[in-house]
Order: sequence, then C-alpha cells, then structure tokens
Amino acid sequence: MERILLQLISVLFPLRRVLRPERCRFPALMLMLLFPLNTAAQGYFMESVGAEMEYLRTNVKDGSFHWGHVITVTDVEHIGATRKYTTESVFTKKNGKPMYRSNVVEITYVDTLTHSINTDVGLAAISYASAISGLKTTGTSLLSPFPADIEPGDVLEPIVTAVKVGPLTYTATITDRRVVRRETITVPAGTFDCMVVSEHKVESGPGHNRDVTNLTWYAKGVGYVRHDTHNNKKDVPETTEVLISYSKK
Repeated sequence: MERILLQLISVLFPLRRVLRPERCRFPALMLMLLFPLNTAAQGYFMESVGAEMEYLRTNVKDGSFHWGHVITVTDVEHIGATRKYTTESVFTKKNGKPMYRSNVVEITYVDTLTHSINTDVGLAAISYASAISGLKTTGTSLLSPFPADIEPGDVLEPIVTAVKVGPLTYTATITDRRVVRRETITVPAGTFDCMVVSEHKVESGPGHNRDVTNLTWYAKGVGYVRHDTHNNKKDVPETTEVLISYSKK
C-alpha cells in the first residue's frame, strides 16, 4: 500500500507544473484529502520503546485481587523489514512486591509492511517458568503468528510449548484458537475497538494440571485489553484481567 501511495504522489506532483500554482493553492491539503493517513496500518502490539501497560487481574468469584501485571517495551532491534521488540513483564502481589524471582521476558517480531506480529511463545514459556521456579529452565523457541488483518471467523494456529524445569517437564497446549467477534469494550484504560479471540488451553506437569478456555480482547496499536479465563474442570469463570492504564513514549 505504501508503495502504491508513493507512485500516485509521484504522478500528482508533476501535475502541479500543469496546474498553475495560483490555481492550486493548497496542494498539501489536496493530498491529505485524496490520501488520508492510514491509521489502520498497525498491528495488535504497542510499537513504542518505553511504552508501559498496566493490568489488574481479579478472581471472578468474589472480585478479590489475583495479581498486578505491568508490561514494558524495553528494546527494539531493526532487522531488515522486521522490528524485534523485547518486553518485560512484572507480576506483583497485592502489597506491590514482585510475585516471582525475576521478570518475564518476551520477544515479538513485527513486520513493518503488514504490521503482523510473531511472538516467540517458546522463549516466553522458558522465561516464565524460570521466573517462577528460580531453577535452570530449558525449552525450544517457537514463533506464534498473529496477523494484523484478522476478521471474525478466522482460525489461528495452535500452540504447543514444553519446558524442562530441573528434571521436570511441563507442557502447554493451546488449540481451537478462533476470532469469534468484533466488539467495542470499555475498561479502566479507556474504550477500545477489539477483535475477540477464544482458545482452549491445557497445562500439564508434576503438581500442575489446568484446563481453561480463554477469551481475549485485542486492540490495534495496544495489544490485549482484557483477558478472561474459564475453568473447564469446574465449569466456572475463573479470572478476568483488564488494562487499567497505558502510556506511549
């Protein structure tokens, strides 16, 4: 799209020599009217180093505090037509102290032309397990694509990750990932036009077995603004996490 726009502008500017300046007094305004800025050209990620998103997760049963969660975009590296973003997540207790031994690091690749993203969920799983356990954790890198042009009815690729924490192995399998609807919702951070994605997640390993259905609201230029979990074994809503504030640097 950007290439087509540049070609059209290259055609229009020679026309200024034909359309005498006194007859075309506002060429810049004409271009803006003919080719308004494409604000839709962004993906479901906050592409701004220093940006910070603060979330609050509560337990649906009684509204009690579950955790605080702050995501910060800490770095960007330009690799051809791709930007590699590093984010760090800090999970906190009700008293504001960190829940885990270290921050959770995540790598996301953004295509600068399509603004579709690929998140390394394999490395994220390793970082998360290491932060919780404080033990040496190993696993495999795995990219999970999230297109910028998703529409209701689209099916997203399944995700299967496995990490080894010391001698123990833990897996997470996410299937039935579907874009179920478009919805405008209001959370403490504001009102957002979202795509809603449903997925089935099963976590298994020694001392940890979980079966949930997740429902997540994604807004362009931000990321997720709400995330709900439903406990499938008990068939009850479990938690809800909402964006309470965000800032772009």
